[in-house]
Amino acid sequence: MQQIGAIFNTILIAPLVNALFFIYGVIPGHDFGISIILLTIVIRLILWPLASKQLHSQKKMQAMQGDIAKVRAKAAGDKQKESAMLMELYKEKEVNPFSACLPTLLQFPVLIAMFVVFKQATGSIQGIEALLYAPVKNLPYIQSIITGQIPFNVTLFGIVSMAKPNAILAVLSGITQFVQVKMLTPKKQASDVKDSQAQMTAMMNYTFPALTVFIAWGLPAALPTYWITTNFLSIGQQWLIMRKEVETMEEMDVVKVIRKGSATSATKKLPKPRVKTRIKNKGKK
Repeated sequence: MQQIGAIFNTILIAPLVNALFFIYGVIPGHDFGISIILLTIVIRLILWPLASKQLHSQKKMQAMQGDIAKVRAKAAGDKQKESAMLMELYKEKEVNPFSACLPTLLQFPVLIAMFVVFKQATGSIQGIEALLYAPVKNLPYIQSIITGQIPFNVTLFGIVSMAKPNAILAVLSGITQFVQVKMLTPKKQASDVKDSQAQMTAMMNYTFPALTVFIAWGLPAALPTYWITTNFLSIGQQWLIMRKEVETMEEMDVVKVIRKGSATSATKKLPKPRVKTRIKNKGKK
């Protein structure tokens, strides 16, 4: 267990701590809250391909809800038959039902590491010094903090302490979480899709944001700041992907209209078939 903790510390926690303090030591103003926001943006850009894959998978699964409901109706409660039919449906539609969960599982260790990082980083500089790499430790501003020449200020805009819980940031993290989830929820559902699973999904849309507020309420404000920034970036990414999908669908519709119009025009331009008539010559022999 200790070996796993050491590996986790070496691979994730130490690099994230050093990235945070590097940003903190080089940005103008040396604002710790801004450093957290910038680090979150960097992490989100690194995880952008995974998040994009997850969003595409979720959209595909949503588009299949009507087909899934029909399969369940045909299975009539036979779970084995239902599973076989669903796997056949996924194969037919070329969709992996687990592809939407995999990116989340891969991002989960990063979230745990960020929690540890912010908890340690908002403490005393003596507890952080041992984790800092030499190039980061030797930055003039960081060196001044270590030697005690200037105080270790962990605030956002010099006002909000990142080391203490903040109710406003906790509520904002829940609101942005709700907006993010709401964007992925289908606006209209067919009557055959409104089953217990759909109701459960609707309930979770409110449960997760509420749970986010509850957790963030008692945590250092650094973590809600990370959540809020991540949620805003996720909202922007979802908007871009959805807009691209809409434009692709519109282009496909235009192509269909053009093809249909071309086929109609070609049909109109076709020469009328000549009707061969036999003319009997009534000439004299």
